[in-house]
Amino acid sequence: MSRKKKEEEYPSILKERSPQEKGIFIIVFVIFVLYSASLVYPFIWMFINSLKSSSEFSGGNPFSFPEVWRFSNYSRAFEMLTLDDGTTFYDMIFNSIWYTVLSSSLSVFTCTVTGYCLSKYDFKAKGIIYATAIFCMTIPIVGSMASYYRVIGELGLYDTPFYVVVTHLGGWGFNFLVMYGFFKNVSWFYAEAAFMDGGGHFLVFFKIMIPLAIGPIMTLFVVAFISNWNDYMTMILYLPSYLTLASGLYEFQSNAERGVNYPVYFAGLLISLIPALTLFACCSDIMMRNMNVGGIKA
Repeated sequence: MSRKKKEEEYPSILKERSPQEKGIFIIVFVIFVLYSASLVYPFIWMFINSLKSSSEFSGGNPFSFPEVWRFSNYSRAFEMLTLDDGTTFYDMIFNSIWYTVLSSSLSVFTCTVTGYCLSKYDFKAKGIIYATAIFCMTIPIVGSMASYYRVIGELGLYDTPFYVVVTHLGGWGFNFLVMYGFFKNVSWFYAEAAFMDGGGHFLVFFKIMIPLAIGPIMTLFVVAFISNWNDYMTMILYLPSYLTLASGLYEFQSNAERGVNYPVYFAGLLISLIPALTLFACCSDIMMRNMNVGGIKA
């Protein structure tokens, strides 16, 4: 739909609304504006207080603007936010990057493989595997945390990067359901055409199916990236020597023996938000648009 056509169509739709519909529309709009403001305000408040001095924040009004805008707090965050075990702010950034990229990539890729195989290939155990995957998603995992912790220790995965690799190779869960549903609606004629030209199954998957599924794959990767970037419990419980920004800043605030310089701490929190916000801003169009597959439909 062209922009001119949209401009011509939308006003007519608004004019055709009844007074009751317009009233409901205004109420809903106000509710969403207030809800959006409630989500944005904490970040604005944290940014304003990150520019204050420690004494100004602790002794003054936390809702007032700073007397002197101390942007130097952001550079001080790299120096002051160091843990007792010697982990620096730079170490946290490095751990956040490799942990988030590795865990997100592995989880999305394995779910893509399992979703593709179960949706496009027929074999005897197909129904059993799918039913088992769905059933396991309904079982609460809280009660199994103690046994899971013991298994991780017995396998020698505790506090090693191999924990990230092994635990993200499952290929199931929500990502699996998304990719299974996507590939289920992709025509197999693409693969048959490739087979006629001498292509194999790996070529079909990597050269045809993956490009077709780039939309949902990128969406799932961004969601997984943001989730893993903000994950702090995993590092504290299973990877204490590889604390990320989320877990490291949590430990810094919890274990601080002296008073925390909260403006510098807030600056560190805002710095930790930059990668996730940047990735979301760059990929928001991919996430929001309808993911349709062109060509032949099944």
